[in-house]
Amino acid sequence: MMKNLTIYLLCISVTLLFNCSSQNKPNPNAQKITLPKQPEVVAQDLEVPWGMDFLPDGRLIFNERPGRISVADLKTKEVKLLLTRDISAKAEGGLLGLAVDPDFEKNHYIFIYETMVSGNRIVRLIFENEILTENKILLDSIPKKFFHDGGILRFGPDGFLYVGTGDARDPNSAQDLTSNAGKILRMDRDGNIPADNPFKNYIWSYGHRNVQGLCWTSDGTMFATEHGPSGELNGWCCHDEVNVIVKGNNYGWPKVIGDDIATGTILPFAHSGEDTWAPGGIIYVDDFNEQNKEIGSIIFACLKGERLVQFDINKNQTITSPINKDEKQLFPQIYGRLRNIILAPDGSIVFSTSNEDGRGNAEKNDDRIMIMYQ
Repeated sequence: MMKNLTIYLLCISVTLLFNCSSQNKPNPNAQKITLPKQPEVVAQDLEVPWGMDFLPDGRLIFNERPGRISVADLKTKEVKLLLTRDISAKAEGGLLGLAVDPDFEKNHYIFIYETMVSGNRIVRLIFENEILTENKILLDSIPKKFFHDGGILRFGPDGFLYVGTGDARDPNSAQDLTSNAGKILRMDRDGNIPADNPFKNYIWSYGHRNVQGLCWTSDGTMFATEHGPSGELNGWCCHDEVNVIVKGNNYGWPKVIGDDIATGTILPFAHSGEDTWAPGGIIYVDDFNEQNKEIGSIIFACLKGERLVQFDINKNQTITSPINKDEKQLFPQIYGRLRNIILAPDGSIVFSTSNEDGRGNAEKNDDRIMIMYQ
C-alpha cells in the first residue's frame, strides 16, 4: 500500500503520543487458547478495514478507512467495490463504522460513520440492485481531531442505532452533556432522538475517552470498549476499559481511570492495568465455552495489544464484574494489530487487521479480513 506524508506524520505523532509504552506490563498469566481450526482469509490487500457487517444474503459488507465500501462473498472470496466516499482520511479519521439496518430487506439501509473536514458524521445509504448511494445525513459536526474520533456503529436489540464517539483530544468534553464528544449516542434510523433518551438529546452515556466497540449479550446487557490514556493529563497511561453500559451513566473520563473512584462515576467491568489493549470491536458469544454452557464470553480485538481478548461471563448472575480478571488470549502477536470483530450469521467469528494504519508492521497481503469458523 502507498505510504504518504500523512502516514509518516502519523507515525511520528504516535511515537510521541504513546510516550508511556515502556510502562506496559502484559499479563504473564494470561491463558493462550489453541483453537481446532485456524482462521481463513476472506479478503486481503486492504487498507485499514474498519466497519463490517453482514447483508441478509450472507455477504460481508465492509469499508476501508481511506473511503472505500465493498462486499465480499465468503464462499468465492470475491470482493466487489461498491462506492468510494470523498472524506477526510487523516490519522484516526476517515471512513469508520458501518451498520446494516436490521430491517434491511424492507428498507435497504446501511449506515456509516465518516470524517469530513467539518467533523465526524453519520450518513444513511441505500443499497439496491447492487448500487450503493447516499440517502440522508443523520447527524453531522460530531467533534473530530487527528486522534480520538470514536466511530463504532451498532444496532441494539431495541432497534435503535448506537454510536461510539471520542473526546477529540478535549477530555473535558466527555463530561459536557451539550457535546456529542466522548459519548455513546442513540438515535432511530431516521436520525431522530428517541423519547426515552436520558438527557433528551442523543446522549445515552458519557464520560468516555474513545469508544471503539459495542455489543449486547443474549439478555440485552450492553458492553463497550474504549481506549485508556496515553500520557495526557497527569501522565496517566494504559487502563483501557470494557464497560457495562447503562442508560445515563457517567463512566468517569477524565476524572478517573482504572479502579479509581469518583462520586457519580461507574467502575469498568475490566481494564488493562499497566498493559495496553487499545481495544477495537467487541462481540458476545453465547456458546464459546464448550466445557460449561452456563458461561458466555465477550471477545474483543486489540490494536496495540495485537490479540483477541476473551473474558468469561456467568449467565446466571447479574453482570457486575468478570468471573476472574485473568484474560484469555487468542492469536497473540500472530496477525499484528486487530481492529474489529463481528459475528457471522452462522456464529462464526470475523475479524480484521489494521497493520497498514501507520502504526503496525504490515506483512504481505495486509490488511486482511479473516473468518474463524466455529
